Amino acid sequence: MSKPVASARAVVTRTQLDPVRQDPPLQHKVVLLVTLACVGGFGLGIYAERFDGVFWKLSGLLVVGLGVLWWVSGWWVSGPFDKLARQAERVSRTGLTSALRHLPVGRRDEIGRIAKALHTMGVAAARSHMEVRSLRSTLDQRVVTATRRATQELSRLVMRDALTDLGNRRFLEENFEPLFASAKASGTDLACVMMDLDHFKQVNDELGHEAGDHLLVFLAGLIRAIIRHDDLAVRLGGDEFLLIMPGTDSQRAARVATMIRKLFTRQAYTMFPNTRMLDLSYGIASLATDTCPDARALMRTADQRLYAYKRTSSGRLPGA
Repeated sequence: MSKPVASARAVVTRTQLDPVRQDPPLQHKVVLLVTLACVGGFGLGIYAERFDGVFWKLSGLLVVGLGVLWWVSGWWVSGPFDKLARQAERVSRTGLTSALRHLPVGRRDEIGRIAKALHTMGVAAARSHMEVRSLRSTLDQRVVTATRRATQELSRLVMRDALTDLGNRRFLEENFEPLFASAKASGTDLACVMMDLDHFKQVNDELGHEAGDHLLVFLAGLIRAIIRHDDLAVRLGGDEFLLIMPGTDSQRAARVATMIRKLFTRQAYTMFPNTRMLDLSYGIASLATDTCPDARALMRTADQRLYAYKRTSSGRLPGA
């Protein structure tokens, strides 16, 4: 806000003031011209009376006198007003603050007073215009910033699961195929880990949906704490989760999944000690050990191994 005000003040500072002129007021000028006309007319009358002047001589003198009065009135009385009017029109037409610099604000007559008033109004208008432009620019910038933030937040919400804040299926579609193609092109491994909670429907029925949501949120936080920054975690829906781990082989992926399972079951029985059905199953596939033409095939392979894991370990102790 201070910058436009300073710019407006600079207009006043840079104004090229005319040298102070002791011009008499307009009333004095008119009185002087009328006096000169009367004196001239009286002089012509005396001339005609004393010298019995010829008509054409009187006419010539009268014309010369009127011409002189006309020129003096134009130069001395109406001329400055006409010039001021043209300058005021230029200011109003162009809106240029530079036009204010040439107003005759240094005069001490009516012309100077009007010029000073025009100059003050012009500077105030320039200041208001600059302040409005500054406010508009600030408002536009705030609108752009708010819109950008809202767009980024909307984009984030579209890509995230509302309950766990992990990636959702759309996030998976946007990122899994490019990661798979990049790993395949560079010859690096890519592990895919499918996870879900055992007996999750029974958990919801016996403990309530709020307890089930609490377990899902806890598992999501556990996953975020254990995986690396480059790994992707996705909630596919319900109690199904997917981990995508670039540059990771199946053995390391198995160690990570086992750690997540043990920590989850340990904490789950701490939160709900009266139930014995809380456990976690997982299945693992990797680009180096499985022949998968695309990302979906890799995920299907991990999903098949998840259900095979459930069948072969249905009698295991939770967390074992």
